[in-house]
Amino acid sequence: MMKKASPQKFITISSLSILLSMLTVIFGAPLLRVLRKTYGPWAFWILGLFVTGAAWLLNAQPLALFIGSVWMTLGAYNEMEQKGFGWWLSGILSVLLGTGAACASIFGAFKVNGINTYAEVQKLVEQFTDKVQQMNPNVKLDSSILMQQTPSAIVILLILALGVGLIFERRVFSWLNLPHEKIASQLKLLEYRLPDYFIWVAMIAFLLTMVSFGGKAIAILAVNVVNVALVLYFFQGLAVLEVFLRSVRAGVFTRVLAYIILIGQLRSEEHTSELQSH
Repeated sequence: MMKKASPQKFITISSLSILLSMLTVIFGAPLLRVLRKTYGPWAFWILGLFVTGAAWLLNAQPLALFIGSVWMTLGAYNEMEQKGFGWWLSGILSVLLGTGAACASIFGAFKVNGINTYAEVQKLVEQFTDKVQQMNPNVKLDSSILMQQTPSAIVILLILALGVGLIFERRVFSWLNLPHEKIASQLKLLEYRLPDYFIWVAMIAFLLTMVSFGGKAIAILAVNVVNVALVLYFFQGLAVLEVFLRSVRAGVFTRVLAYIILIGQLRSEEHTSELQSH
């Protein structure tokens, strides 16, 4: 028998979601989804403003940036989902809103710390890459490439947070023994499939990374689009794999092995591409 929401569970969900968001950024997402659906928009948004504001006032601007943008993305997606928007439109708009919140936070952090020019930002990034390489000499970072691909890195982070929230939401409801209300417009994860036209967006972007048609700015934009497309198609691959595993009634060991092989293959291909680029 499912138990009703209680103030004690609100404290538990809030504390765990904040802790996981601070430690991992994305793995607090399922708890945030449960928080919004169980206790409503007022509790969700007020808590988000409080946590983000506290992190900012404690001079932890990067933490405020990550938590605030993820909170915005998940909250916006849920509001659109409640209003009957399709998952694709809800996902695009919520990620755009989250990215906008992240950009505003970055701009505000720069202003607070007296960073006003592109050269100052580039110097800050160079200092960051130097520290990372000093801590791990095997890691090779190019500050200019890092700056160019920061937009897609932010978008990918928000997509991962949204994906993790949607995938593990039901498990968290079950773990907390809370009733789970289904929504007609809710995405069925096993039916996740990108629109057919998106393959053309990805292919054109990939072509622009190989052949220069419009100068460096177009190439940088294309690389960012390709990065995001890879993550979206990764989730589609997971959905296909899960459907296959269910169709053959795979056990726990087979599932774990399949996912290990998948992740291992991705890491192997990434390593090979790095070697080829060098």
